[in-house]
Amino acid sequence: MSYSQSLWGHSQELLTGNNSGLTGWNITDCELILGQGEECFSLAVQRLFSWKAHRYAGVHVVESDSIVELKFWGTRSYCKILKRVETPHRALLIYGTLAQHVECGEETFEVSIDRNGEVKAHIVAFSKPAQWWARWGQFIVRVIQLRITAKYLKGLKA
Repeated sequence: MSYSQSLWGHSQELLTGNNSGLTGWNITDCELILGQGEECFSLAVQRLFSWKAHRYAGVHVVESDSIVELKFWGTRSYCKILKRVETPHRALLIYGTLAQHVECGEETFEVSIDRNGEVKAHIVAFSKPAQWWARWGQFIVRVIQLRITAKYLKGLKA
């Protein structure tokens, strides 16, 4: 992993608004209501775990065991899947960056259905630019990161 072991899994805490220990990190916290009902929930979960939401955002994904290669705009970034959970009311995917990733940090994707049948997607992350060129152009990298996150959310609904 390209960040401190003490932070492994911490992006999941961001789902509850707990960002303690993340001073100096960029925090991403985006949500989207996807629709209503079990069918909507099942489709969103399938889109999450099959990487369709990533492809919708223009990110090509190659998964091998727990390692994921993300290809975007000529870059290759590697992540390790830290957690993958599916229950009748919630699906969760967490991955953390490995060396040579454009950024350093962790991201959590959650799809949930509440007792009223409302289906929601929630994506949270903490990150910092890792590569010299990402640090140099960090404003642009951050804008791209937020746009990709918005597209991930739309890809869970598409």
